[in-house]
Amino acid sequence: MNNVIQIRMLNSVYACLLPLAKLLLRAGITYRQFDAIAKRAFVREAMADADVRGRPTNTSRVAIKTGLSRKDVKRIRDSLAAEPVVASGATVDQSGPPARVLHAWHVDQRFLERDGSPRDLDFQDGESGFFALVKGVAGDVPPGAVRTELKRAGAVVETDEGKLRAVKRYYVPGNVDDKAVTVMSGMMFPLAAGIVHNADPSRTSDGFIQRFAFSQTLETTAIPEFRRWSRAQAADLIESIDDWLAKHERADSGGASSCDGPIAGLGIFYYEGPAAQEAIDEVRRGKQ
Repeated sequence: MNNVIQIRMLNSVYACLLPLAKLLLRAGITYRQFDAIAKRAFVREAMADADVRGRPTNTSRVAIKTGLSRKDVKRIRDSLAAEPVVASGATVDQSGPPARVLHAWHVDQRFLERDGSPRDLDFQDGESGFFALVKGVAGDVPPGAVRTELKRAGAVVETDEGKLRAVKRYYVPGNVDDKAVTVMSGMMFPLAAGIVHNADPSRTSDGFIQRFAFSQTLETTAIPEFRRWSRAQAADLIESIDDWLAKHERADSGGASSCDGPIAGLGIFYYEGPAAQEAIDEVRRGKQ
């Protein structure tokens, strides 16, 4: 049974997953793809913990710590050895029905023109139309639901003749700025890693600074002013920190990309919205 600390931790993680899930869904990433990389993360971190004698953690202990089967652990360990970075198994085979339909539409000869481009399909044609396409790659998923989602994502349009035309090769349901990926790895990762460092009772170095200032009673009319003021203050602080770091970098570094050592820095972010618990409560009340 979960203890109080575990329950509080799980609630906090759940709150953090809400915006992350929204971002992943916007990029067309399914739960199965997320599940695949989550398993890899659990196994990798469990493997990193040596036993009491300092020996590498074996498959059985990793299985016990993670709750995964020994078969799963062995498979993931093998994939990590072969591909330590690439999320193996989190690609097209685990994509959702819209992505699989688009993929088949561009590669299956039954749905291609002679020049290799995807041909326009009749919706209800069960032999060589959209019905057949969906049934072949998505099973019992309703073709109408797939059509609606592909049209919403701008991947499919309906011609004047009433046929469906594929105008995109890949399924991305929302506009995802590349900057979001950069910020995720550049800010979310060090923030989470810093929390882990500070919460480690056996650490031998000082804790990392992690502070935030907020108000839940700020006057509504003052929020735009605070947004502008905090942006200017943060920009000034970051510029001064950047100048300090530049003065103390090694002369032989040749640029950050050529260094293989740990990074050191300070991040600042602005937030305006519900608190974590409020976000959870909104979901519980069915507001989202």
